[in-house]
Amino acid sequence: MKTANSLLFFLFCLLSCTGGKPFGDIEMRNESASLFPNYADVTIPPNIAPLNFRLEGEMKACYATLTGENGQVFSYKGTNQIILKPGQWKKLLTGNTGKSLSVTVSTQSRDGRWTTWQPFHIYISPDSIDSHLVYRLIEPGYEKWHIVGIYQRNLETFDEKPIIKNDMTGYNCMNCHSFCAGDPGLMMFHMRATYGATYIVSNGDISKLNTKTDGTISNMTYPYWHPSGRYITTSVNDIKQFFHSVKEKKMEVFDFESDVIVYDVERQTILSAASIITKDAFETFPSFSPGGEWLYFCSAPATQMPESYDSIRYNLCRVSFDAAQGRIGSTIDTLVSATLHSTTFPRISPDGRFLMYTETAYGQFPIWHKDAETRMIDLSDCKQIDMSVMNSDDTDSYHSWSRNSRWVVVSSRRDNGLYTLPYLVHIDASGHPSKPFLLPQKNPDMYDYFLYSYNIPELVTGEVTVSPYALQHAAQTFPATQVRFE
Repeated sequence: MKTANSLLFFLFCLLSCTGGKPFGDIEMRNESASLFPNYADVTIPPNIAPLNFRLEGEMKACYATLTGENGQVFSYKGTNQIILKPGQWKKLLTGNTGKSLSVTVSTQSRDGRWTTWQPFHIYISPDSIDSHLVYRLIEPGYEKWHIVGIYQRNLETFDEKPIIKNDMTGYNCMNCHSFCAGDPGLMMFHMRATYGATYIVSNGDISKLNTKTDGTISNMTYPYWHPSGRYITTSVNDIKQFFHSVKEKKMEVFDFESDVIVYDVERQTILSAASIITKDAFETFPSFSPGGEWLYFCSAPATQMPESYDSIRYNLCRVSFDAAQGRIGSTIDTLVSATLHSTTFPRISPDGRFLMYTETAYGQFPIWHKDAETRMIDLSDCKQIDMSVMNSDDTDSYHSWSRNSRWVVVSSRRDNGLYTLPYLVHIDASGHPSKPFLLPQKNPDMYDYFLYSYNIPELVTGEVTVSPYALQHAAQTFPATQVRFE
């Protein structure tokens, strides 16, 4: 009986090895395997979900070994995917923070031959990333869409939840979510058309506002919170779009006119000044400095549109702001002059050290511009930092900082030119970026069939707890409070 049991055990081991771990003659390659997402040699936070990936090309099986510098080793097998176990992945992260993982991949061809590829490495930074990412999911259509929603994703897991979806509110448009200093309890967003209003959520309390006044061009458009939580700066825009007739370009979004204002949340009053609300210039995409003493925005000389759509260029400017008095300064400083390029999306790192923005050939809506790239200035010496490792051959546009100033998320179309996807990037203390990596998913094939763009990715420090049903109730039953223009 013992002999029979030993033989069965031997056969079981043999069959297990045949279906999984490479054996026999193995070809060693001095080149890297092709994988998606491309996680080779990236820097990741110590609190990120497992980096599941697939091997490209035809194969019968694949096998991967992850080895930490502290000696931990975990192995995985699959057909063409490597799906990591969350518990083992967490052990690798916590045991190797500040160190690297070595990943060795082997693939088995259809005829049974194994190839082991050049190992790649993953560096685990000691810098954590904010735990949640909030984004709008929208079909990348040009004329109409159907389902739109604002969602939150726990970056430490694969858990995704809706904050609000438009199938709850008459299939209207909802956009431009914004958080005060990454606080998930203090946010705002807009609804357009049905139940149109600006919604502010403060620790569970919901306000519904009508923000169009006789003194402003439009409702609030592109918002950004003052760090105190009392003010929101936003543009007001008369936005238009048109479509190109050549395949290389799809569409343009531009302003007939635009201004920058400041909304006083406590007094429900819109503030402005002649410096930032003028017929002589188009002002848009404002943001506050981390201390709240500066108001940054983009500005271009007012011109005839759409005739000048491809020659209008926006300067990156700032003006002082007195939060105690609610007063906007009168002197405009130009930080980046739009001589050859146009600037948009100014965002200051929370530590006040770096100014990140998007640069494009013209205009102020770079999501449709393949040339759009991320730029950054070190405010300690006003010098440009080389951001080439962060940029791609396609659109790189909207970005958001983590609260520790060590991570950013950037919207990019580098994968297929159609869908905007979120890439995470480590920024070291000197401002140098690491290789961007795509937001990990439980199934690495998900991006192939998920036909939505990730719009306005915002890093926040925790879960947004307001219920979608509370927002639905507010939209359907609350009267909109009319704000005043001062």
